[in-house]
Formats: sequence, C-alpha cells, structure tokens
Amino acid sequence: MIYAEDVKKIFKQKTELFGGAEISVFDSEALVVSGHKGLLSLSSEEVVVRLKTGCLRVLGGELSVLKASPSEIYLSGAIRALEFPGEIS
Repeated sequence: MIYAEDVKKIFKQKTELFGGAEISVFDSEALVVSGHKGLLSLSSEEVVVRLKTGCLRVLGGELSVLKASPSEIYLSGAIRALEFPGEIS
C-alpha cells in the first residue's frame, strides 16, 4: 500500500472506507482498491471486486486492471458508477 499512499498524497486524494477496504477514485479515470479479497469478474464494462464484507461493482467503459496484488487492485477506464450490492455469488 506504500505506492497508493504516495499517489494519494501527490493528488491530495480523499479516500472512502467501505466493506473493510479503502477505495480511491482519481478523476473518474482510475481507481485503487486497497484491502480487497479478490477479483470476482472482469469485463470492459464491469469489474466486481470482493471486499471483506460484500463487494464493489465498478461500471464504466474500457475498464482494465493495471495492476493486481494481494493487497491492492488498480483499475483504469471511464468510470461511470460504483455500486456496493453486497455479496455476489
């Protein structure tokens, strides 16, 4: 999480905590999820990330995973919406 912390300081980005994860959005073009529990699905229009409690659904266009590690996921694309639908089976 050190890299994400540096990026947030540079861009003075505020973060939100949800479902046991820290979620940072940068100008509707990039997203960092710190503390995720895995990637559930991935397409160019929807990415679903498992959180400690529930999940995060990212909706948009041309979405892609720039980097994924056991603690962080970096997404890019035209982010239109974030949804927290709870658990997805």
